Amino acid sequence: MPLSIDIANKSVQASIAAIEIYNKPNFSYREEAFTLLMSNAWELLLKAKWIADHGESIEALHEFVDDGNGNKTPKTNRCGNPLSHSATYLAKKLLEDPNSGLEKACHDNMLALIEIRDSAAHFIMKDMYIGRRVLEIGTASLRNYLLLAAEWFQLDLSEYNFFLMPISFYHGFETVEPASRVHYPEQIRNLLAYLDTLENAESEEDSNQHVALRLETKLVRGKDACSVMFRWTDDPSAPALTVREEDILKNYPLTYRELVNAMRRRYENFLENRTFHKQRHELEKETKHVIVRLLHPNNPKSAKQRFYNPNIFQEFDKRYVRRKKA
Repeated sequence: MPLSIDIANKSVQASIAAIEIYNKPNFSYREEAFTLLMSNAWELLLKAKWIADHGESIEALHEFVDDGNGNKTPKTNRCGNPLSHSATYLAKKLLEDPNSGLEKACHDNMLALIEIRDSAAHFIMKDMYIGRRVLEIGTASLRNYLLLAAEWFQLDLSEYNFFLMPISFYHGFETVEPASRVHYPEQIRNLLAYLDTLENAESEEDSNQHVALRLETKLVRGKDACSVMFRWTDDPSAPALTVREEDILKNYPLTYRELVNAMRRRYENFLENRTFHKQRHELEKETKHVIVRLLHPNNPKSAKQRFYNPNIFQEFDKRYVRRKKA
């Protein structure tokens, strides 16, 4: 198995550990532990991407220094092993690469997550407002992570029940806002000001990557008009399961245009031509690759829009040449 895949799989385990820690019912170190583990998950995923883009070469991750004789040697740590590039360095480099798929909002979200991690020693997490800010940034981070893990390595995280964040009957911090930040320690005020700067800089353009996402918990009746009713089996006695449309679309996040843009980044010989459309139409026969949504669900003659599962890249990988870095 390629080294990049091994590291990507390790990254997934770190993200699962982050979610498991956050979802604990009563855990006072919740936000700190989540940011520590989720930052590590991102660092591993970025390193896996970097190695994959550089011909599976581990040396591509090493930091080099001049030995004084014009030669470059790896910079080493205390035990003599080569030091690797940091997550912030790799995120910056991938942001500069228009073919990487990493957008500025995702980059800024990682900076926010890492800054929270680095400031964790100053936290008193009994404050619900700080907890809310961590939740919003963490939710966006998990969504960004899901999208890029699927695009870069076709990782199907649905098998892990990879829920974005916990859903409860009561989140006291969903709307909490302090009257003033004066009572916070200076370090926390500086952190919150930095997070404000990153969130305010997020573009309003339609994108699947975000700096922060606000969560709202609502209780609705089971027979809601916007629910989608279906059965998993042909057995008429099987219990019915209600799933909202947005729940289904989580597994099909790519519109047609986003699919094409991702393929341009992913393949060096991709063309949006007749051959591609023929291949796409063939793959669209299977619902594991695409679902079709009516713009007006009650009108069968309404215009339609297709949404694609990232697993479709596994099929296109057989037909196109993946980009490689020099």
